[in-house]
Amino acid sequence: MGKTNDSFIFSLKNGNIQNSILSRVKNRDKAIFNLGKVNQVYFGPYFGEVFYMYSYFSNFMLGDCCVCDTDDHDYYEKPITTTDYFSIVDYEVFKIIKKSS
Repeated sequence: MGKTNDSFIFSLKNGNIQNSILSRVKNRDKAIFNLGKVNQVYFGPYFGEVFYMYSYFSNFMLGDCCVCDTDDHDYYEKPITTTDYFSIVDYEVFKIIKKSS
């Protein structure tokens, strides 16, 4: 598990910033889950045990196996999609490192 207070997930609806959804982490102890190498073939980023990317095809754009549990708000403030299962069009994962002075 990766612990952080600064994590967030978001969704841009139809590429429109006005319709975007931003959800900040609520449970710092379960903000990010790092899977072992064996599982990384089928699993992508895993956030708070309720939002993760999974694909039988090793390509998240095929199928609708990605999951966002719309009923569970224990880890992040709110769901970023209205359906539990969806396919990915595009995704980016960033790691921001604070610069030490």
